[in-house]
Amino acid sequence: MVNLARLTSDGVLGPLQIAFAKMIGRIDPSSRDTVLLAAALVSEQLTRGHICLDLAQADQIVFGFGNDRDQAIRYDRWPVIGRWLKDLAASQSVLVRESRDDAQHIDRPLVLDKTGRKLYLARYWYYQQQLAHSILRRIAMPSLEMDESSLRSDIAGLFPDRHAPGDAGQCLAAASTIDQRFGIITGGPGTGKTTTVAKLLALRIMQQPNVQDEGKLRVLLMAPTGKAAQRLNESLGRVANALEIAESVREQLLAIQAGTIHRILRWTPLPPELGGPFSHGSDYPVEADVVLVDEASMVDIGLMSHLFSAVPLQAQLILMGDRDQLASVEAGSILGDLCGDLADAATGRLSAPRRQIIADRTGIEPDTETVSRHALADHIMPLRHSHRFDPSSSLGRMAAAIRAGDAETVIAELHQQESSDGPIIWIQPETPSATLAHIAELATDEYTAYLNELAQYPEGQLSVLQSLLRFRVLCAHREGLWGEVNLNRVIAERLDRLGLIRLRRNAYLGQPVMVTRNDYRQELFNGDVGVVVRDPSGQELAVMFESATEPSGCRRVPAALVPETRPCYALTIHKSQGSEFHHVMVVLPHRPSPILTRELLYTGITRVADWRDPATHTRHPGKLYLVTNESVLRETIHGRIRRSSGLKDAIEASTSG
Repeated sequence: MVNLARLTSDGVLGPLQIAFAKMIGRIDPSSRDTVLLAAALVSEQLTRGHICLDLAQADQIVFGFGNDRDQAIRYDRWPVIGRWLKDLAASQSVLVRESRDDAQHIDRPLVLDKTGRKLYLARYWYYQQQLAHSILRRIAMPSLEMDESSLRSDIAGLFPDRHAPGDAGQCLAAASTIDQRFGIITGGPGTGKTTTVAKLLALRIMQQPNVQDEGKLRVLLMAPTGKAAQRLNESLGRVANALEIAESVREQLLAIQAGTIHRILRWTPLPPELGGPFSHGSDYPVEADVVLVDEASMVDIGLMSHLFSAVPLQAQLILMGDRDQLASVEAGSILGDLCGDLADAATGRLSAPRRQIIADRTGIEPDTETVSRHALADHIMPLRHSHRFDPSSSLGRMAAAIRAGDAETVIAELHQQESSDGPIIWIQPETPSATLAHIAELATDEYTAYLNELAQYPEGQLSVLQSLLRFRVLCAHREGLWGEVNLNRVIAERLDRLGLIRLRRNAYLGQPVMVTRNDYRQELFNGDVGVVVRDPSGQELAVMFESATEPSGCRRVPAALVPETRPCYALTIHKSQGSEFHHVMVVLPHRPSPILTRELLYTGITRVADWRDPATHTRHPGKLYLVTNESVLRETIHGRIRRSSGLKDAIEASTSG
């Protein structure tokens, strides 16, 4: 039998996993070694974002760990799947269930899904099954009633260019989702997700089939972070002000304010038995007709399960996000699990009746090549056309190739850019010192503009912030030679040597900072970026942030009142999600790492956005600096975020049975 001590010494398991296995042994002293091994591995899987342990793939955790896949010969008597299932089913610490079962009556620490051959910690089985059954209950409910005649007219008015490639997908998504109790709108950066949702909400307000509060539609907008909520508010406001709609509709749209999921559900530190971790739940749902969740790919399974429980069944619940971006930091990849390959076709894989409904409402005949009978097929609408950068540009082609895992096309595109002096600059590292110096030099050149302007206006102005926000260095890791912390240091030191800043241990004039903790009193949120400036009232320092409500477009907060921050000449790619910059430098480590995946690289390079000159309306292509060697780049593109989950199985099993 595989020895747990050896797995620990080889770095496969940690102290937490061993402690959990021992706890299982104490619960059932008769448990076989196979049960203890499975318990340790399911705990280890959770730390890597997996919801469960796929027993059929468990050997890959051990034998695929690190770079030596031949180390399998070091372990003997690896349990066969039949033996594993038999021993787990016999253990007093394991509850046996099937994929279609609900989440109730769990009284043991582990749950075995015998049909799916997956092992769960009880809590995560509960989250998964509760979420699956909540989704199924929603899609089984009757669609919202619509006045089809006025809806067709309203759609034509809100989507006058609906037959154009850039608007057709948005029109189809809005027309399909408007009457559904549950829907997903997924698309890459710049595909118009917020525009689509703004128009969808306008259509709902115009229709108002189920309203309360003196005729006003009750809408809740949620996002996983304060920064994402703030961006959603700003984007929705811009779109609402630009729409040609009745002022009464515009006023209702502008009155909608997004908040974090935790704040809207009223997070509390209390344990579940005392009413925690949220005040709102199935017994005390939120009051809403429509609930929309932005950046849904960042929401883990626990939070998503709580969210679905807190939304009344009769309300409309819409998820919005990019299924190809990085998944949540915690366990689960919910958006990816739900979308699967249903979002691959141009208009998803809609059923014939749903296609006819959309055609009647829009005058557009959706693609009819692919038809699906999957339970979620009619509830997933993909957006394809990017307005952030030209899909046919070098960056657009490269993003598509990364998403498809086509390393050869990416490499060829990079070599072509080298010979044509294009907008993508590939920097293949030499020695670490030379590469770090090159990174610092390029970053200094990019950051010089905002620092020179700040030298003229030390109290800051909006143009200083806008100049700062045109460029960012993005890293795969926070720590290490090529991580955020070290790159912030080397960039700041070079700026100091050139006299562009006066480097200090604490805040200093010109320092770019990112807020790392929400402060609702100051209206500052985790992810907000500002620059340290001189306070107009004296010699003290302040931090200047963008502000949609101030006439100047920015506001200053005394440095002493700003919550925790960290320097942000460089950021991790995770922290950059939802942001866009005119120029981006993506830095990958020199050696392969488990964190390097095509999703990480795709997220990083798609932070680049073309820039339109407001005076001339000329479109200027963005620029990408990619710092990596070819072997690491290939491994990154071939790597994928594959998180074990039974969510899709649970939905399919319940609908097929």
